[in-house]
Amino acid sequence: MEQPRRNRTPDERRRRQRQREMNRQLRVWTPRRVAGWTLIVLAVVMGITHWLAHLGWRPIPLAMGWQDLALGYPAAGLLGVVGSIILTARGQRSGRRSHR
Repeated sequence: MEQPRRNRTPDERRRRQRQREMNRQLRVWTPRRVAGWTLIVLAVVMGITHWLAHLGWRPIPLAMGWQDLALGYPAAGLLGVVGSIILTARGQRSGRRSHR
């Protein structure tokens, strides 16, 4: 059964409005942030793995030349840049600025 609406104080109205705004922002930003941070973490793992391979520990059984091409610092850097772009990209909505 529905509760009868009562007059809310200005503080309650502001609090409810802020809560609605936060929920809207979370719905909009969460998938992009997850994708961006996933790529950045993957880039860090790739960079550390490549550094360890140069130190002599070879966790991936590939020739060093292939590791340099496929899993090297350039690939890790590219993933980090793409992840950063995804995190900082603004929405394509007209006339509205996205919040960081």
